[in-house]
Amino acid sequence: MWSSDRRTLLAGLAALPLAACGFTPVYAPDGPGTAMRGRVAYRAPDTPEGFRLRAQLENRLGRVEQGDYLLTVRLDITEDALAISSAQDVNRYNVLGRADWTLTRPGGDTPVARGSVDTFTAYSASGTTVATRQAQGAARDRLAIALADLIVTELILAAP
Repeated sequence: MWSSDRRTLLAGLAALPLAACGFTPVYAPDGPGTAMRGRVAYRAPDTPEGFRLRAQLENRLGRVEQGDYLLTVRLDITEDALAISSAQDVNRYNVLGRADWTLTRPGGDTPVARGSVDTFTAYSASGTTVATRQAQGAARDRLAIALADLIVTELILAAP
């Protein structure tokens, strides 16, 4: 019985520094994670990656046609050969992505917040042409989703 009391005491002591620094959970009812939900409209490139990015942003922040803010995203996606066989065939590709984003009020040019995120993913090119194309598309989809998640994280950190 004494050990359970000790665990409770230690858990309480561990929480003290968080309480002292003003820690609040991001997704608390009035936390910054919910402050942007349903308030942001999106403008992304008209590409498959832009579509996937927008879909993930809508999934995380809600879908609105005209919000209090407009998030404009510019994507830059490149591919690099990662693994080359002794026969000089490329077996694996890295897909590198960068998203520059700007949050403005609709009709305004002054940014409320802006930032840039980057990440990468990869795919194998060792199968058939059809399998390689499918793997490439899936890698680009994963990249767009990861970039959208990084943008949402930065928006939450920038939220009032």
